[in-house]
Amino acid sequence: MSISPKSELTVLLWGDRWWLPGQKVPVPFGEITEAADRLAEAWPEPVRSLRVVYQPDDFATVPVECPNGNRATLALVLAEEHPALAHPGHVWAHEPILANGERFSTLLHYETRPFLFALVHRLRELGFAVNAVFPMATWLNALPPELTETGALTVCALSPERFCLYRHSSDGVRAFRAGHGGDVLTAVARHLAGVPAQSNTEFVLYVTTDEKLVDQLAQRVPIDERHIVGVYSLGHALGRQTVIATRHCAQLLPPVPFVTPPQIVTLLSLALLLSALTVGATPALAWWADQRDKAEAEREYTRLRTELEPLRRNEQALAEIRRQRAELEGSPLPIVELIDALARSVPPCVVLTRLDIHRQGFECEGGVLVPLTEAQWTAWIDGLRRSRLWLLSELPAGTPERTFTLKGRWP
Repeated sequence: MSISPKSELTVLLWGDRWWLPGQKVPVPFGEITEAADRLAEAWPEPVRSLRVVYQPDDFATVPVECPNGNRATLALVLAEEHPALAHPGHVWAHEPILANGERFSTLLHYETRPFLFALVHRLRELGFAVNAVFPMATWLNALPPELTETGALTVCALSPERFCLYRHSSDGVRAFRAGHGGDVLTAVARHLAGVPAQSNTEFVLYVTTDEKLVDQLAQRVPIDERHIVGVYSLGHALGRQTVIATRHCAQLLPPVPFVTPPQIVTLLSLALLLSALTVGATPALAWWADQRDKAEAEREYTRLRTELEPLRRNEQALAEIRRQRAELEGSPLPIVELIDALARSVPPCVVLTRLDIHRQGFECEGGVLVPLTEAQWTAWIDGLRRSRLWLLSELPAGTPERTFTLKGRWP
């Protein structure tokens, strides 16, 4: 599956301003916490479905040697040198892993200051649908066509205040440079100095807010006819039908923090249901069996078993829910562990109605069907407290009688 540019618009958060498709003038903002509101105020289009290219000034993209493994393996190996990978609030991703001789390498992207979760949350509150977020390096790499036999390319985004330069050499080495402030043209000229001397043909694409900048740069770094040179305005580049797979490994938008409450409740229900299918009856059924009205309890027992039986047979539906759960396992947040912990020892008379996940922590709401004993409540809460993956920050005063809210934060 891939992103369809026809049904959404690509916007760029670069430094302290937004750049929009087809627009020559950016949308500035002061603090990054104001970014979403400034975009909403200036938004000119009826389409509110977005793909965001994300490049704040403190966003990091660095080349690393790495194992040829999955996301969990990369986090385990690289977290010591790049601690953001081990922090649940920091978003990170990587480019496809490529062989480099007998070793492997990638470009690692991560936030040095966590904000993306809050940005996307605020954009959604303002009525935008954010379908994907990619680093600027990933987007720049997707812009040019394959015009050289070696695939060598250099793509340089250039404005008076900032630059981003992505290079993939003919020998497969990838590099990314970014800067802001000072003499931007001198910095870019220094990074491009080796391109004219390359013996292999290279595609050089400039993406600029002002073509005069490219003319001035060409005087400092003349590129001969052996190489192919192209120029896009930034507004034109954002409006191009550039396709990046939604499951690209550089996708910064993890599925977890933005799972809808119904999906979370479904996953919680799955955890309880799988337990029911294993042992034959849920704790709720045992509770019914202890009631005074045995006949009514038996009728309820039969009804619940009747409801469970179609789900027992519906292996396709269960497989789909398991697949959704598996997708969450690669998230930087311990959502699967939290779901399991909530469902593992929940009292039979407690119903969980909402679970909201965000970059700071989580909030869980529920209700009590019949009187809940202090021992049941304490056992459940103590089980949640035992995890080192989160800290409970807000609990009801005493044992709840009707509804309750639990709040937790990531350590």
